[in-house]
Amino acid sequence: MAARRKTKTAEVEPGSLDELIRLIALDFRYREIPQVVLVHDLTDAGFGPSRIAELIGTTPNTVNQQKRRARPKWPK
Repeated sequence: MAARRKTKTAEVEPGSLDELIRLIALDFRYREIPQVVLVHDLTDAGFGPSRIAELIGTTPNTVNQQKRRARPKWPK
């Protein structure tokens, strides 16, 4: 199995809208919301696969694969 290469994310300007979006995305990750739910919701919010992958720490290919799956009911 090949090692997953970690991509270096660009630094964001403190206080910028981009910084706020990244912090909110981290909050969602640590609340243990399933990744597939995040992918569907961020897609519905107008984000592209590359940006979603950057925000939730995965690859655009993974995002595209998860978009093919039905969005599970969340929260129960």
